[in-house]
Amino acid sequence: MDFVEFKKLHLEKIDFYLNKIFEEKKLTLNKELSELIEEVKNFSLRPGKRIRPLLFILGYEAYKENEELTEEQLYSIAASLEIMHAFLLIHDDIMDRATMRRGAPTLHLSLNAKYMNIVNNKKIGEDLSIVLGDLLFFYVLNVISKINIPNFRDFLEAFSECYISTAYGQLLDSLYSLRKKQRIKGMSFEIAKLKTAYYSFYYPFYLGYLATNSASNLEEIETIKKAIIPAGIAFQIRDDIISVFDKSSGKTNTADIMEGKYTSLIDLGDYDKSFFSIFIKSEKTSEEIQFLIESIKKSKAYDRALEKMNKLFDESLEKIEDLKIDEEYKQLLREIINTLRSI
Repeated sequence: MDFVEFKKLHLEKIDFYLNKIFEEKKLTLNKELSELIEEVKNFSLRPGKRIRPLLFILGYEAYKENEELTEEQLYSIAASLEIMHAFLLIHDDIMDRATMRRGAPTLHLSLNAKYMNIVNNKKIGEDLSIVLGDLLFFYVLNVISKINIPNFRDFLEAFSECYISTAYGQLLDSLYSLRKKQRIKGMSFEIAKLKTAYYSFYYPFYLGYLATNSASNLEEIETIKKAIIPAGIAFQIRDDIISVFDKSSGKTNTADIMEGKYTSLIDLGDYDKSFFSIFIKSEKTSEEIQFLIESIKKSKAYDRALEKMNKLFDESLEKIEDLKIDEEYKQLLREIINTLRSI
């Protein structure tokens, strides 16, 4: 089975159980609350890579000894990881003042447009979205608490560590966006590790491993880290590049520059004071944005980022060989990495 077949086999079921979780919650709600849950459900179901639930399933399938989880249990956990992703995206979009997400308006803007004529509150969309995001987290806890997961304590500890790391990464991201001084070289990669590598790659696969009866080998856990984390950092570097140089990325082009994000393109470039005097401005003209883009091109940051990205992807591909899983699962991991690295 190749990765395309693997996705086709699982994506429909992931979305089916994701929808099921929301529909079951709506059964006891009044009309207004039900409409809000419908909005956040539709947001969660917007087309995306579903890389986290897919890696969770892959980790489970690669290490399971028997059928430790039923189909409903497996896909309910997988769907829960996607719901957690929606929770973080909602809050992230509010913090970043983003306008688009997955080709459509962000949830807070969508809700603002829907309710602004009903409620005399200019920030009603943000208010509702913050609470809805929080609610998704508790939906997920509710779902997971009802499943008899092998190694449940270890699973829950790793689940919490995943989002603790993500929060630490977000804190650093906030501290380094539009930062005036005291920038630490290499910080973009620490942020990438915490916000992307752990959250989107390592922990989803590791949680799948923990949901089996094989999850007791400390040496294998270290090997999983070495095989997965570099690819996660590399993927964030790829995203940094695409966010600036690819208008079809699905994100607002130049958003990272507008927000003064300390990405790999800033970390790896050689810039003078005139660059940073503009880069840290909270509002930038189109001419200033173009100046920054041209400066990034001239700084060789693009070439350095591309080189580092490919080196990290290659590192993961090499370490995959050491995983104690069947060849078919190693090949799926290779295909995922090679799919993600394409620019």
